[in-house]
Amino acid sequence: MNRTSLLLAALGAALLSNAAARPGAFLGARFDAEEGRPATISGVASGSPAARAGLRAGDRVLALDGRSVDGRGFLERLRLAYPKRTWRLSLSGADGARTQELTLGTWSEHWRQTPAAPSVGDAVLLAGRPLPIGAPVVTWRDAGGYDGYAERCAFSEQVLPRRPAGGCNTPERYGERRGLAPAVAEVASARGALTADLAALHIDQVVIHYDVAWTSRNCFKVLHDLRGLSCHFLLDVDGTLYQTLDLVERARHAGAANDRSIGIEIAHPGPLELTKDLAERYQRDAEGVRFDLSWLRNTTRTPGYVVRPARPEPVAGRIQGQRLTMYDYTDAQYETLSRLLAALSRALPRIQLRVPRDAGGAVRDAVLSAEELAAFSGVVGHYHVSRHKQDPGPAFDWERVLQKARKLARE
Repeated sequence: MNRTSLLLAALGAALLSNAAARPGAFLGARFDAEEGRPATISGVASGSPAARAGLRAGDRVLALDGRSVDGRGFLERLRLAYPKRTWRLSLSGADGARTQELTLGTWSEHWRQTPAAPSVGDAVLLAGRPLPIGAPVVTWRDAGGYDGYAERCAFSEQVLPRRPAGGCNTPERYGERRGLAPAVAEVASARGALTADLAALHIDQVVIHYDVAWTSRNCFKVLHDLRGLSCHFLLDVDGTLYQTLDLVERARHAGAANDRSIGIEIAHPGPLELTKDLAERYQRDAEGVRFDLSWLRNTTRTPGYVVRPARPEPVAGRIQGQRLTMYDYTDAQYETLSRLLAALSRALPRIQLRVPRDAGGAVRDAVLSAEELAAFSGVVGHYHVSRHKQDPGPAFDWERVLQKARKLARE
């Protein structure tokens, strides 16, 4: 057998010789492996189980759990191993023979926990890898970010959410995507994670919300601490995009769409009719209309940012048959959202830059049937998913966002 150098960060399709998928274990070391000779470590990934156990380049694996093993046999044992399994390795290296215990992990745990490289400030994370969008981004790993992986409240010492949504009274506010195609599920199971290439075969919807929380900080507090919910992105009034979970995760944001979608919560108070005295928060000055956030502290990442709707007058329309009136979103929000959608459509090509429309070409203003939702790939409002929702409301400028996103995606 020819010498092979295999990076065991994930168990690739080339190693899948058995039909039954197994949960892939992650070691985080590169090996030179030959039949009849010990596996020799040629590199170790920082922060990996191999690194934590003290494995070093040049070490040779002589035995596993007291039994001699050659390079081919060691790789086969790793291929069939489950995460969390503890191994005892007999090694020979520059400092002589030694025995080392290590506990196998999973690829997904590795990229969630490994500290990020210095943030460039304009990239979101897909399976732990940066995806530039050309707009301001703060991830859960960054200072000032919001961590959807945290298994406790962010603004108090409490662990469980205070008023959880149904089925959400758990420390984890997210989960693994379900309903994968059998072939995708098999490879994901063997790799121990839904990697970027597999996510591109599965994720095909983006759901747009307004948060009725006024700012992204308040939105995260409501979702994470109060309701036990989550959303991949929070888009603040100044155009700053906060990513709370990696895109491969299943967020709790839109019921029937959760398994196949990415969620975006846009900071906005919602329709005037749904919040008492909301109209009074919109005030006119010499430059037009502004939304008063002066009573809130630490409102946005941009000091002194003045919230101005993109259009100066309220926009009226019908959602789910109900007439609603609301002020527009900000120009900064539209710019960031367009750039995000363009980047997502390139990285996850099943997400089409389109919205459900009626026979006349107008954007649908009511919930889709279960069959229509299942058949649609693209961008939807929360109201397209649930008949009890109105977001992103009648003021959301679908044409502006999608036209700009399509232009950017072609560049």
